[in-house]
Amino acid sequence: MNDKDSQQGMPQEKTPSVIFVVDDSPELGEMISLFLTRAGYLTRVFSDPLRALAVMASGEAQPRLLITDFRMPGINGLELIHRSKLIHPTLKVIAASANILDEEIEQYPFHPDRILAKPYTTASLLKTVKTLLAD
Repeated sequence: MNDKDSQQGMPQEKTPSVIFVVDDSPELGEMISLFLTRAGYLTRVFSDPLRALAVMASGEAQPRLLITDFRMPGINGLELIHRSKLIHPTLKVIAASANILDEEIEQYPFHPDRILAKPYTTASLLKTVKTLLAD
């Protein structure tokens, strides 16, 4: 799979929050990144969840928030959340999906802080991000 790993941002505060966006659709990941960048956040976009984990584990970048798709090839969003929380326990997480079942969530010890049902609006995404990062 061709991994699209990009870093973008236009800081509007002293230390803008870094957000990892993981989606197997590079176009959707870049679109989410665009909205977040315009809102003043720094983003890293990954189409491969294992690449996002590798960057997180390397210490190269420590995100405050992870936004992940649920259904992806390789590992799913819940497995990504689980492994990410082992690396970075205070990481906030948003899972985006059209169909996450409670039974699936309960199989993992770490759960997303919020679930955004697809399709979601830009306004609901930004509101959720701001709410989680305010904590």
